[in-house]
Amino acid sequence: MSEILVIGDDLTGTNATASAYARDGLRAVTMLDPTAPVDLDDSIQVIACSTGSRHMTPARAAQTVDAIVRNFGYDVRAIVKRFDTTLRGNIGAEIEATLTATRAMHPERRICGLVVPGFPAAHRTTVGGYQLLDGEPILMGPASRDPFTPVRHSGVAGIIHEQTQLTTTNIGLDVVMGDTSTLADRLTRAAQDAELVIVDSVTDDDQQRIATAASALESDERSWVVFESGPFGATYAHALGIRPHVDRANPILALIGSPTELTKLQSDRLESQSGVDLITVDDPASDVSQLLSRLRASAEIGKTVIGIRTTSRDGSAPDPLHASQMLALIIDLAVECADSMQFDGIYASGGDVAFAVLDALGARGYEVENEVVPLAVSGKLVGGPHDGLGFATKGGLVGDADAAVECINQLRSRIRQSEPRIV
Repeated sequence: MSEILVIGDDLTGTNATASAYARDGLRAVTMLDPTAPVDLDDSIQVIACSTGSRHMTPARAAQTVDAIVRNFGYDVRAIVKRFDTTLRGNIGAEIEATLTATRAMHPERRICGLVVPGFPAAHRTTVGGYQLLDGEPILMGPASRDPFTPVRHSGVAGIIHEQTQLTTTNIGLDVVMGDTSTLADRLTRAAQDAELVIVDSVTDDDQQRIATAASALESDERSWVVFESGPFGATYAHALGIRPHVDRANPILALIGSPTELTKLQSDRLESQSGVDLITVDDPASDVSQLLSRLRASAEIGKTVIGIRTTSRDGSAPDPLHASQMLALIIDLAVECADSMQFDGIYASGGDVAFAVLDALGARGYEVENEVVPLAVSGKLVGGPHDGLGFATKGGLVGDADAAVECINQLRSRIRQSEPRIV
């Protein structure tokens, strides 16, 4: 059963939004004819539908959205309506159609719209209920000169109210940037006062706090329909606990040997994910057999990512001797793990670590398949006893805080055996 329905008003934006779920390891499929009834493979977790309705009349756009919600939205855990990042199109009509159709399917629930228009990575932010592009109100930018659907307001509520009478309220940055419990309380009160709650955001961390607070309020009696411009839906899905279906039981082995502060931050972020168990090793003389036993125990209880992260004993920068000894430990452990356990892939952090592990596993080469982030790649081993084994690697000074998570997700994506199919 699919868990998330995404509805966009153009194919490009819909596909881009679906890719955010795919990066998190979820199976996402864009439907080419979203009004036709179909039976979907149970492995498909995200159904994405493009209405092609940005330039339709408001009435026709609403009818198209209504049909999609009723066709695909009954059993999903989240309905996400994506709109243009500069709020062009039939925003109000499509929001009302989505909310009305969802309420009709679930009359037993109090359903409210959660509107998070910001797209911080694309320099689209929401401050005081106003949508900004590169720090300026959208009315001052190219969206106001669109030949088909120009925006006439910078205020999100003003744009929505051009096509609907749904009541709105706004939660500002001062609340969003505070603690999540206060934000959750404000969301609760806002949902009682209005049908649509518009929430400011200027960073990805803001959207993470919104998702955490809002998802905690979900229940059998109360739920949200999400309205957003691209990134928030996937963040909200993760906050709801929606995770990739596990097709195979084999974990991914993580070997993190770089001593940089950035690697530490990336390892911390990876360890915060569910199903991850990393052993911190500060002594290069650690017993490899004991480490192997601990990793095997983690795999047996269903951990999906297991491995080690190395550090110096006192937290200072390791000297060359310590670093070389630790690298030797990683190599020994990698060989023992590969020879005695089954893995769906290996993630190696640190260029020296990656080369040494590839060589120790007897690979003749490394086939590059994807660039995960700049200077971080995934692919597979070529030749040797572990030919075809997935392998992702990045340098110690490469990527942002999520780079390790993205590398792991890329490994998870490549190992899926079955293709999505429509019956």
